Amino acid sequence: MRNHYTFKIKPIAIAIGIAGGSSTTVLAQNNSLEEVVVTGIRASLQQAVDIKREANGVVDAISAEDIGKFPDTNLAESLQRITGVSIDRSGGEGRQVSVRGMGPSFNLVLLNGRQMPSKESGRAFNFDEVAAEMVSGVEVYKTSSAAVQSGGIGATINIKTARPLDIGDKMAGSVKLSSDLDAGGTTPQASGLFSKNLDDSFGILLAASYQQRESQEDQLRVTKWNVDPDVSGVANFDNSANTNNHIFVPQQSAFNRRQDTRTRINGNLVLQYAPSDTLTATADLQYSDFKIDRYAEELALWFSQNTAQSIVTDKNGTVVAYDQGASTIDFFTKAPTSRTVNTSASLNVDWAITDAAKLSVEHSASTSESNPDGEYNINQSDVQIAQNWGFAVSGDLAFPVFNSDATATPSVQDPSRLRTWVNELYSNNYKDEINQTRADFTFDDGGSTTLAAGVMFTDQTKTISNISNNLSWDDFAWDTASGYGQQDVNDADYTWVALDSGFMDQFSGSADLRALNLGNYSFDPNAVRAAWLADAGAPADHFEPTFQNSSFIINEKTTAAYFELTTATDFAGKDLTLVAGARYESTAIDSTGVEASLTLLTFTDPEENMTTTFSAEDFFTASAGYDVLLPNMSAKLALNDDMVVRVAASRSLTRPSLDKMTPVRTIATTRPGLLAGSAGSPDLKPFIADNFDLSLEWYLNEVDYISAGFFLKNVNNFIVDGVLTETINGVTDPSTGTDPEGPDAADQLAEFEITRPVNGEDAQLHGFELAGQHAFGDTGFGTIANLTLVYTDSDYNVDDVKQTFAVTGLSHSANLVGYYEKGPFQARIAYNWRDEFLQRFGQTSQATTEPTIVDAYSQIDLSASYDISDNVSVFMEGINITDQGNRSHGRYANQLVEATTSGPRYAVGVRAQF
Repeated sequence: MRNHYTFKIKPIAIAIGIAGGSSTTVLAQNNSLEEVVVTGIRASLQQAVDIKREANGVVDAISAEDIGKFPDTNLAESLQRITGVSIDRSGGEGRQVSVRGMGPSFNLVLLNGRQMPSKESGRAFNFDEVAAEMVSGVEVYKTSSAAVQSGGIGATINIKTARPLDIGDKMAGSVKLSSDLDAGGTTPQASGLFSKNLDDSFGILLAASYQQRESQEDQLRVTKWNVDPDVSGVANFDNSANTNNHIFVPQQSAFNRRQDTRTRINGNLVLQYAPSDTLTATADLQYSDFKIDRYAEELALWFSQNTAQSIVTDKNGTVVAYDQGASTIDFFTKAPTSRTVNTSASLNVDWAITDAAKLSVEHSASTSESNPDGEYNINQSDVQIAQNWGFAVSGDLAFPVFNSDATATPSVQDPSRLRTWVNELYSNNYKDEINQTRADFTFDDGGSTTLAAGVMFTDQTKTISNISNNLSWDDFAWDTASGYGQQDVNDADYTWVALDSGFMDQFSGSADLRALNLGNYSFDPNAVRAAWLADAGAPADHFEPTFQNSSFIINEKTTAAYFELTTATDFAGKDLTLVAGARYESTAIDSTGVEASLTLLTFTDPEENMTTTFSAEDFFTASAGYDVLLPNMSAKLALNDDMVVRVAASRSLTRPSLDKMTPVRTIATTRPGLLAGSAGSPDLKPFIADNFDLSLEWYLNEVDYISAGFFLKNVNNFIVDGVLTETINGVTDPSTGTDPEGPDAADQLAEFEITRPVNGEDAQLHGFELAGQHAFGDTGFGTIANLTLVYTDSDYNVDDVKQTFAVTGLSHSANLVGYYEKGPFQARIAYNWRDEFLQRFGQTSQATTEPTIVDAYSQIDLSASYDISDNVSVFMEGINITDQGNRSHGRYANQLVEATTSGPRYAVGVRAQF
């Protein structure tokens, strides 16, 4: 028998596809509810079509039923099915989302209408912290409304959770076992929900979820490609094939295997009280605790280009063969722990003042904190071994392979040759606190025009505290001139682990790597540190973590007010709905950092840095602010009973990343004639976008539809690095005076070239969205498909080594879903594709402006379920069933930046509801 689901429908699309806009106050208050019985996938899609036709703007959505039926570990994996949504993955899981080519920081994430904090240094939200089982629906707002909080140029994403007065008395739960094939283990996951109503006036809902997942990820990477390094000392330099004016040489190449244990705990408590039909109060508490315990082993090579024995380049100037000669190989072990705790609490009161006038008031407090108990998210030791080595490019995907057999004499596998090199401890504590108060008023007397108006106050504080042991790379070496420490390590503490036959086997050329008998050493970084400290002469405080001046606090207060009018009329005998509104926002910023102020420059040598004298470190604050007006308008015209055309225009904003707004200034160079440093910019202005949307929807029957949309975004104030000439505390430059050996009256003010982030670039984006769904009669089969094409006038030119700006995250994407639903059996298979795209300027762990370009990627997921009864079903899920790997490169395809594999993931389980 087919399973029946009873749930409440609000004016919001509940299934995948381009949906129409909702009521202008959809995020501000609860609207009247209509109970609808939906039977399976097809009926859910049919209901979504009905909602689309009645709505105003462009909104996509998915419901809890859709999330549960996809093989999705988290919300990002579900959101990628929506037209125009792409995701970034970490450890085989979806983590962050891009919408219409706008990256994660350009999308605002809300929880039941309130802003979600982020553990990141900027504003991007990590969806892997949220369990999909805790969510009743997700709304993706692609067009702007004055009633919806600003912040998402790409989209505003609203995560919705269940309410007890909506769903009534209910118990539901699921248990499943999952297995990552590469990791080899089986881990549990369980979730449950209890909802109870008393006399239809008081309701309580309690939901909880627990998940543990073990995963394994193999990785090969180049941390940075150097452009035109000094190769004058290379004995054999073959650049004959190069038709480019530049050469590109790796800085470091490495491969590793990491094993993660991810533990995710989520909880939700909701209390609702409705003493009358006109008044409802809702208290909502959300909690999540997401922890990753990691162990990784890594082999790394450091390229000293100017002392290499030989270098060979290809036609693009990329190194394809390299012989370092006498050098060292590094072996790392890493045992970090990262943890994020999120809490969000709100109290909302909805009051129907009259039949026409309604008021919604809410206050919320939300916090996200990473490593709250001082967990070390970087904990690693590095030991070295003296060894000749080389480098070559091999395989269809052109990743580097080491050309030195590990068993050659002297053998890399001999632990007696190891010497310690470095040990690092870091704890990066990011705390994001958001307090919001809002009031929303609507007036609808049944006439042709409705009014919505409201105010909002947001107080956000981002605190970043960086703590580290502050070691330089030489401090941990046991053979330094300091004299303390052993000369080698305890051989018994180091175990050689050879690469297995499955290492990176998704990529052509990996067999060449495995044939070299390479591997890694397994050892405990904490034990190595303890042994070093126990040795005679070692400073007892050498590993004592200390507070770093890269820490800062930024407080951002925003006051907003809006109004919006919705008018229903007709045009040439056809129904026409017009919406117009505006949102005004005023933002004040206080940026506080820790800095030791420069007080004196002392000349030493014309070719050397001058000696610097600083005051004691102290906190100081810089203030800034801005005001914006964000208008919006839209129109929906019913051409006939089956076709709807929509047009919308708006202005939207995304606020600058908070980590770029620190006031701290760092002095890097003090050579005579060259004074330079870097700093953040508290006075950065927000990104501003002028948006235009046009869509046409054709409804063929109750289920089938085809839609086509066009969007255009003119985005201003992109942030780039600018160089500003600045003086500091009246400090003079002794090299400019009569006597550089000491200060005199002729000394001029020291002028520093300070590199700061500045608003400087504009870009235009435009694209097309195509979507449709079709049910094949009564066969039970159906399909959903969509395609998004995105373009910009600010593309990246790989041949321009001086280019430092292009729109990142921009890519085409597509989805194809097939489903079957008849009787007690349901099945779904989903194909997702994302084209190649520029991810960022910068490459893995090394500071550089060289690009990271992600290769095109596709993935197939599936799920199936069988209803044992009306209340119980069994199911299975498979993610990445074809075992696809991810790869990124630099300017050219053979400049590997990173290749990773994490394997398929499967799960089986049982669901029940009563």
